[in-house]
Amino acid sequence: MIELSNVSVDLSGKTIVHGVSFTARAGELTAIAGPNGSGKTTTMKAVSGELAARGSVKINGAEVRDMAPWKLAAIRGVLPQASAISFPFTVREIVRMGLTTGVNLHPEKAEETATRALGAVDLHGFEGRYYQELSGGEQQRVQLARVLCQIAEPIAHGKPCWLLLDEPVSSLDISHQLTIMRLARQFCEAGGGVVAVMHDLNLTALFADQIVLMKSGRLAAAGSVRDVLTDENMHSVFGCALRINQVPSDGTPFVLAHSAI
Repeated sequence: MIELSNVSVDLSGKTIVHGVSFTARAGELTAIAGPNGSGKTTTMKAVSGELAARGSVKINGAEVRDMAPWKLAAIRGVLPQASAISFPFTVREIVRMGLTTGVNLHPEKAEETATRALGAVDLHGFEGRYYQELSGGEQQRVQLARVLCQIAEPIAHGKPCWLLLDEPVSSLDISHQLTIMRLARQFCEAGGGVVAVMHDLNLTALFADQIVLMKSGRLAAAGSVRDVLTDENMHSVFGCALRINQVPSDGTPFVLAHSAI
């Protein structure tokens, strides 16, 4: 499990996250949702160990603050909201940066792992292209492939591994959004765990097992999709009238990926 207990994070002398507590379980996809500036990314950085936090953050029973970086890297991979690459690396070179220790460092195994990761994000054949020449969505998928090289298996040494994904589908077309969310679900079904910052509430409803809803750096609601996605919670957190499961009264078309269900 990933367990947060009374977690607060300060940045530049200001408290950004206030006493957040929730549990993410292996085998499940936990989505963190909420409006801009609600503390989602800051909370994710506390989970990953990138930011110091007050309170307790545990991964598989161990305090994140006490773990050596290489031990963290072996059990959790992090996809940040944005990644700036200053040098002209190829896609293959970026993806192979995710390779860590053990069998993945064997040349043949490393190449096999990188090729499999690129195929998983629908980028087979992109190996020799330069990262800067790609679209934003393609770059986002390259970064996810890098994470999949780092965490190549959902379970390692009998314990679950974790994907921490900050807005993993923000730059993607609807087909690739579904590809990435299905990949995340498959990782969970194989015994790993996923925590993802999400903005698209429809995709969240389709794929998440649990939603952590945040507002102004605080936990507003947490629980199953059906328990959290209510008219009352939407109005309270987002400050506008949102109706769950209602067809537009004027017949305006809307698109929902029923094939994902």
